[in-house]
Amino acid sequence: MELVTLERRDQDMVRARTYGRQSHKSETDSQASPKMQLETGVAFINSQANWVHTRHYEDVGISGYDPNVVRPDFERMLEDARNGEFDVLVIYMLSRLTRQGAAEALRIQQELAKCGVALVSTQEPFINTSDDNPFGVAFFSLIAGLAHQESKNKSKFIRDTLSRLKAKGSHSTGPVPFGFEADEVKVDGLTIRVLKPGPTTRGLLDPGPDCTPADTVEHILQKAEDGVNPSAIATLLTAKRIKTPLDSLDEEKSKARREAAQKRRKNQGKDTADYEWSATVVLRILRDPRMAGYAIGAVNQRTKRREILRDEEGQPVRPHEGFRSPAAWTAIQKTLDGRAPAPRRDRTGHRTLLGSWGIARCGLCDAGLTIASSDESYTCNLRRTVGDVPKHTLRVRQAPLNDIVTERVWARVSGLDPADPDDLELLIAASERFAKQGADPAAANELAEQEAQLEHVQESIRGLAADRDSYVGPTARQAFRATMAKYAAHEERCTERIAELAAQTASSTRIPLDEWTEHTDGDPFAPESTWQRWDVDEQRAFLALFVDRIIVGPAGTSRGTLRDRSDERTEIVWAKPAAPTGDAE
Repeated sequence: MELVTLERRDQDMVRARTYGRQSHKSETDSQASPKMQLETGVAFINSQANWVHTRHYEDVGISGYDPNVVRPDFERMLEDARNGEFDVLVIYMLSRLTRQGAAEALRIQQELAKCGVALVSTQEPFINTSDDNPFGVAFFSLIAGLAHQESKNKSKFIRDTLSRLKAKGSHSTGPVPFGFEADEVKVDGLTIRVLKPGPTTRGLLDPGPDCTPADTVEHILQKAEDGVNPSAIATLLTAKRIKTPLDSLDEEKSKARREAAQKRRKNQGKDTADYEWSATVVLRILRDPRMAGYAIGAVNQRTKRREILRDEEGQPVRPHEGFRSPAAWTAIQKTLDGRAPAPRRDRTGHRTLLGSWGIARCGLCDAGLTIASSDESYTCNLRRTVGDVPKHTLRVRQAPLNDIVTERVWARVSGLDPADPDDLELLIAASERFAKQGADPAAANELAEQEAQLEHVQESIRGLAADRDSYVGPTARQAFRATMAKYAAHEERCTERIAELAAQTASSTRIPLDEWTEHTDGDPFAPESTWQRWDVDEQRAFLALFVDRIIVGPAGTSRGTLRDRSDERTEIVWAKPAAPTGDAE
């Protein structure tokens, strides 16, 4: 190490500069905060005879450990040293200059020495490479090595702690998700952060600019459950001037997002990024497993979605309180993936038997029939050609279709014969569905959650199998087999529990056909009949026991009565028993 002489200079004053660094982006109360580093350095310079402070360099929010990180002010300082602009660099501690070990610290010191610049630490007086301190070489090397080891130990401790917290499902890093708030709880001796929905102040029917983030999330979920697509939800939120998740980001990230949004907009003179919702943002909220209380794992590189974190047995980790139950959240995912029809509500606000329910389908494109209140019809209106399906308008009057469907269903139900294979199959299917409807709430919720878990783990198995070729080498193959075994074990547990719950509910319930048809003299539509006493939801629940779909074809001949023409266009697809899974096949 070369010592630097400060006295043999042409100038009268020793030009001293300070350098500070902190890896945190925000000011902290630590003794090594950027403000403290500057003040201590200036005080030290002022205490030296003929020394003058000429400039301060500072890199905040930048690691001193990562060799790939660029420190702008550090590079500026070295360039100024090469240009001979100062004589001494004053630092708070060696760890502020670098944490990459003794070799890197010595390299920086030698670079400064070649430029005639001495290095002085205010908190480590033995680090002074001027010729006033002949012991600086040995101490400098020792402290540089200790700084490197301290950083390695600290990094390992942080990694180990984060791994333990993550295994418990703690929200340990990053901002709290939009709409949530975090609480700290003790689990197995660890303090973890669990999420729960934030406060709400408004109803879901009319969200406004002053609604809370939790109100907004609830509204997004409700619209998705009603079958509204993410793009339409985004348009609605933007029109109502509801704040986006930008409002929950820190100032730096929020500014960057706003600037990016500003560049994408055509009207660049107006900044409305705080209120501009996109389908991507809405979809990100809907896809987030934390909406169902699950802890999140890594991003699946194939689907680009967050995976649900699972424990060593393959069970999903669910430490948080979600906005929806796992079953309800999974139902939304099915709709988004196109694996289930969107359960739309009647657009006009009217409650009809078959309209906007999803069970009555267009015979031309298989879309669900909605209602047209102007002429009391069910309708499908495809405004443009989609693939091989040309644009079309299909209409059928509500009253005759309602009568045709209910009469056909009641006629078959009243004449069911268990000795007939087809009737027996329908009875089994209806019994399975009625068992789910009639189960106690706790059992019904568990059954729905187990079915949701089974579907998710099966999707994970399919995704893992699709990525099998990317696991190259013995270590990767071992990890693949371990993960697949974990998923398979959880699939087996879910299947067994579903079978137990289904058997339990089926043995404790039966379809009350006699009670439904008594006191009607054979007419299920008599004024005091069960059917007439039921409301629309109860009537739909009854039809759903026996019917999978009602297909309405295009209008044919104009001959005959309206009832006869509607009857010819209508096909009922009867319910089938649930397909067996796993070993039951």
